[in-house]
Amino acid sequence: MSLEALANARVLTDDGLAAGRIVLLDGERIAGVVGPDDPRCARARRRDLGGALLLPGFVDSQVNGGGGVLFNDDPSVETIAAIAQKTPGVIGVHIEGPFINAARKGAHDAAK
Repeated sequence: MSLEALANARVLTDDGLAAGRIVLLDGERIAGVVGPDDPRCARARRRDLGGALLLPGFVDSQVNGGGGVLFNDDPSVETIAAIAQKTPGVIGVHIEGPFINAARKGAHDAAK
């Protein structure tokens, strides 16, 4: 195991920004967000982040259409396949608006 310890940063946790936390990386994976007394920190290669913010990479890849079709017009497997084109699949689908609760539809037309 080749651990790297990202230290001296303000880390975004479920409880907000926290100082004094170490983010342990094992290759490309986060092995833990721990206190400096965690025994793994002693054997990890330390990288001092100089007090910077350490946040996850937020990704919003919302796509409503492609390949000449719109998912809103035809929410089907065939439409997803046309939008994805040569991609063998999708990771997931985010459903919002009137599909969840008409009272919370936002800007979506509840008639559709």
